Parts: sequence; C-alpha cells; structure tokens
Amino acid sequence: MSKYLLRFATLCLLAQACIHGAAAGQTIVSGGASLPLPLYQETLAKLPPGIFPSYVGTGSTAGLRAFLLNTADTFGRNGAVHWIGSETPLTQAQIADYLVQGWGRQGDPAGHGPLIQIPAAYVAVTISYKGPSQPVTLSSRQLCAIFSGMVDRWSQLGVSVPPSLDAFKLVYRADGSGTTALLTRHLRAVCETGGALRFTGKSVFREEFPPGPMPAHFVEAHGDDGAAAAMAGNVSAITYIGPDPAYTAGIKQAWLVNLHDGVAYLPTSANVLAAMESTGAPALPNGTAVGRGPSAPGWSSPDNPGNPANWVRIVADPPGGYPIVGSTNLVLSQCYADTIVTSALRVFLKRLYEDPLAIASHQLAPLPATLRAHLLATFVSPAGTPARLNLGNAAVCGDVAGRG
Repeated sequence: MSKYLLRFATLCLLAQACIHGAAAGQTIVSGGASLPLPLYQETLAKLPPGIFPSYVGTGSTAGLRAFLLNTADTFGRNGAVHWIGSETPLTQAQIADYLVQGWGRQGDPAGHGPLIQIPAAYVAVTISYKGPSQPVTLSSRQLCAIFSGMVDRWSQLGVSVPPSLDAFKLVYRADGSGTTALLTRHLRAVCETGGALRFTGKSVFREEFPPGPMPAHFVEAHGDDGAAAAMAGNVSAITYIGPDPAYTAGIKQAWLVNLHDGVAYLPTSANVLAAMESTGAPALPNGTAVGRGPSAPGWSSPDNPGNPANWVRIVADPPGGYPIVGSTNLVLSQCYADTIVTSALRVFLKRLYEDPLAIASHQLAPLPATLRAHLLATFVSPAGTPARLNLGNAAVCGDVAGRG
C-alpha cells in the first residue's frame, strides 16, 4: 500500500472513530504548556472533528499536575485528562510516585498503566524586546544582569536608544511555566553562584527572588500570549517568550552569545537543532533491558527505555548553537479504557511527527528524522517493538483498566 493510500485509510478509520466517539460522548482532553499551543491547535484542526476539542494553554506546571492527578477541570473539561504538553520534564520522583501510588500504580487492575513522556519538538526561549531600533546582542553576563533586575536601562547594556526609551520594563511569567524553567535552568548554569545573580532553575519566576517586592520595573504576565500582550502595552521592554510568530509578531529577538564558542546566535530552528545536537550525548536510551518501575533492576540507568525520564534530553548550557533550548514534550498514558482514544491518539501523533514543515512554520525545530521514526515505531505503531512501550500494547494494558 502506498503511503498516500495508507494515510487515506488511517484518516478514514479516525473519522469512523470520531463519529462513534462523538456519539458516545467521548472527547480527548488536552492542555498544558502555552509555548506549543498554536502548533497543537493547528494539528488538531486538521483532524476529523468531534473527538478532539481545543488544546487549553495553562502553563506546564498546571498541565503536569492535571495529568498526574487526572483533573480535567484544570482545562475546563470533564472526564479524564488524556494528554498534556510541557517543556518541564517530569522528575524521577513524580514518575515513581505515579507508578507506585498514583493513577499508574503497578499491580492494581484499576490503575491506568504506565505513562509515556516523549519530545514533540525542540524549542528556543527567545529574548525579545522593544525600544532599540538596531539589533541587540547579549552576553551571558548581560542576561544574568537583566533577569536578576540589576539593570533597567538599555544604556547600561551599551545599547543606544533615545532617552525616552532608555528605561525598559521586564515582562516575566507569573504562572508555573516550562518557558520559565528553560530560562532559569540556563541562568543557573551560566550566572554566578552567589549574590544577586543566583538562579536555581525554578518554573515559577517569582520563586527565584527573595520574599518582598519584585524590582519596580518588572511586569508580570500569564502565558506566552499574556507576555506578548504585556510587551505590546509598553514602548520599551524585554521578555523571554516562545518563538511562535503568534507571540513574537511586532517584537525583535536578541542575538545571544554562546558562552562556550563565543558566537552570537538567533533563535532559528537550525541554531536550536545545533545546540541540542552539540553535546554529543545520545538522543535516545539505547539499552536492551527494560525496567518498568522504580523497583526494577536498572530503573535509574540512563539507558533504560522503560523509564519515561530517559526520553527527554536536558541541555542547560550547550557547547554550541543558540544557548536557551530544550524540548516541548508530550505526556500521555500507555493504556486507555476506550480503544477509540488509543486509535485517535495514534493518528494525532503520526500527524504531528510526519509533518515537520508544520512544526517549522511555528519556529520550532523538528526532531531529526531518525528520532521521529524511532518514536513512532516505539510508542505509536500498533506493532510496537520488543520493549512493549507502544500505546495500547496488549501485554501491558490487558491487565489494567486504563485511563478514561
């Protein structure tokens, strides 16, 4: 069967699933990170209607909590939380808690089964600004000074602007945000370890500062869309924000100097991919032994493909490429109570991974083709691989109720 006939057949099957699912009142609930929201909305809009309501942007922290606790009201929905987006990876502790005493508890027939955590695309956190007319290039030390609140004027950074534009506002995310976590994780790596320049990698920007008032020129916002709106309301300002044109229209992106190679980079897809690939570390767990829970031998090994933490790469301070990078990730269950949900999610993931041009149009960096193919074979294909990590795997999901 040609790839075109295969795609047609797949969409026909999904259309049938959507009709039956809609008739049964089944909808697939999703939300979380706001950075990839325009991409996910576009992808879902291309699928047959009825079973996929809109993805809801709440920030990564709220999205992860909604999945782990299965609280669809976080997204204004009813029923189960089927999948979420997040730039903040689940921690080993969160995964272990989910598998031992949470909804994925192992050995419990009423449980949801294991969870899956996989990258959807590589992303940059842009340092975007208004005020200066000329391109702005910032060093690591200048970034640290800006986001610690130590400077509030362009002239302090050596940037020439009219006097009326010299003082700038700094727009920060007040919600729990994966965009914030990518920024503060990088700042933790490149800023001084003590005093006013200390960062710790928090998802809530306010938590990087001591109790008391924030610097007077700081302006809070919620979501990437809120940060974009706050930027639009100021004539001279700087922020950190996702790269999607939906957020960056009308504002400029700074060149950032990589601390290691001394080169200034813009947050292009090519420069993001270069950063993610510059460490030389393997992009995938490459072990053959599959430990499926915290008590399994080899569970904590970075080569264990059964540990969802191993499928997300953390690159806080890349030796080359654009400096503030990471991945926007998908978190979903391996097992669902309704086969309609399993089938529909397979089609959604295929559409997402097989359309790198759509990902690039949102200024995100598509994963390398070999990685996308491996993710599809491992987690999406009904046949799966010997690791048995694929959605709806009968040997794994046959003894549990599944999510939904």
